[in-house]
Amino acid sequence: MRRKVQQLAFDFRQHGGKRKGAGRKPRNAKPGMPHRQRSKKKRGEPLHITVRLADALPSLRRGGAQKLVLAALSASSDRHGMRIIHYSIQANHLHLLVEADDRKCVARGMNALLSPLARALNKLWGRRGKVFPERYHDEVISTPTQARNALRYVLQNGKKHGVVPSSSIDLCSSAPVFDGWTQGPPVASIPSAPVVAVVAPASTWLLTTGWRRQGLLDIHELPQRNKHAGRSRANPAHSSRRGTSR
Repeated sequence: MRRKVQQLAFDFRQHGGKRKGAGRKPRNAKPGMPHRQRSKKKRGEPLHITVRLADALPSLRRGGAQKLVLAALSASSDRHGMRIIHYSIQANHLHLLVEADDRKCVARGMNALLSPLARALNKLWGRRGKVFPERYHDEVISTPTQARNALRYVLQNGKKHGVVPSSSIDLCSSAPVFDGWTQGPPVASIPSAPVVAVVAPASTWLLTTGWRRQGLLDIHELPQRNKHAGRSRANPAHSSRRGTSR
């Protein structure tokens, strides 16, 4: 005689979901950006990338750290289909203007830049752990106005943070090799041989010709945050790294 099978009732509880306290906890004091799909990028559209350092680490603009960053930028200026056109090194973040055929090239190029740089910085600082704990933020540049704003924002970012005088250029950036100034800074403010990273020449229309139609950059112009920063026109929910340290 077959026994009747009794189905047991389980107290099944779902975890996660849209509720208070759900989701991955932030690694730093401030939460990072969600892992949503990044916005689409066309071949001729450059990217403005921001990479943020973990909290409570030494400044990237000083001594050995600065030299390591410059060396890493030079080594990765044209790798895996991604080209670094301009950069700015700030105390706890990096700004990059890059060109690439597609996002796969960007992902490979950024990994080739950040992974060895993180190991080198940890060795320098005698520590372990994440150096760049969150995803990098990127903004697709699709118009001449955006391109000019991005150039101004990256090259003049030191003035935004109050570490560079208004009449000078940031020597922790590619500003010394930028040829789009209306007039250069006083000669006395620039060393005879400034130490800069090797950068790749621009090849997209937006970073060679397009932005110039909006006028060359004045040395006294201050950076203004792009209203589209952290948000794509095509997809407002595109993924990005936090921009709090911009």
